[in-house]
Amino acid sequence: MEIHQLTYFVAVAETGSFSRAAERCNIAQPSLSQQIQKLEQELGEPLFDRLPRKVVLTDAGRTLLPRAINILSDLHDIKHTLNQNADAGHGLLNVGFIPTIAPFVLPRAIKRFSEEFPNARLTVQEDLTEAIVRNLLDGKLDVGITSMPIHHRLIRTEELLTEPLLVASSKQNDCITRTTIHVKELDEFPFIALSEMHCLGEQVQSFCHRQNLELKIVCDTSQLTTVKNCVEIGLGLSLVPRALALSDTSQQVNYRPLNGAVPQRKIAAATHAERTQSFLAKKFIEIVKAEYPA
Repeated sequence: MEIHQLTYFVAVAETGSFSRAAERCNIAQPSLSQQIQKLEQELGEPLFDRLPRKVVLTDAGRTLLPRAINILSDLHDIKHTLNQNADAGHGLLNVGFIPTIAPFVLPRAIKRFSEEFPNARLTVQEDLTEAIVRNLLDGKLDVGITSMPIHHRLIRTEELLTEPLLVASSKQNDCITRTTIHVKELDEFPFIALSEMHCLGEQVQSFCHRQNLELKIVCDTSQLTTVKNCVEIGLGLSLVPRALALSDTSQQVNYRPLNGAVPQRKIAAATHAERTQSFLAKKFIEIVKAEYPA
């Protein structure tokens, strides 16, 4: 028994005519008649008596009619409720951020999302890329905000923006005496490194390797805030995201672009390639893109 067959049956019953029912349903009359016949065959009972000038319901048809109307009404209500919930922003959204992105956008993204979708429930996880990918694959996360590349056939990425990396050095104890620094000069200064357990640390190390640099690493830390604090007191310089420079209100660190080569990272929204992206997920990704300081 098909839903469209019930729709055609109700139309014939209410109009008293196969031709008028076909016009109402925007279908050719022979096709409508064929579907009614299939429904009668499945039920094992005729639903209409075909009279010369009209059709009338049989006992089986009169029994089926109110049930068919209720079924179609329930289906309409289901669709209406789903649309209402989507429009009102009802639902649950689980998102993940890597630690080198979360501080710069997460608080504002949460605030704006909560204001725009007060009926939604948002949960946030901050973790390394590997854990975010694993939780996306397991269905524990709907969206992961991370940096590219991610190499997994079941992870779909949507690039949000490209963010340059800047040279950070202390204002009070600046080891750089010029307004600019060439990339080939990076290995002349002590360097504060972010651990390669973070994708940002790995990206910086890969960039320096491609430039044939041998960094003089004096501190290797797992926290971007520690990198900034070490730079601030003059222990060395580092390569940091521009978002850090834009959010730094301390006025204790100089941020300079590199000459000769521009290191950068691509910020992306990662989702499971085989899962349907929800309305809330799409809106959250749009908010992150709009609120990211870079």
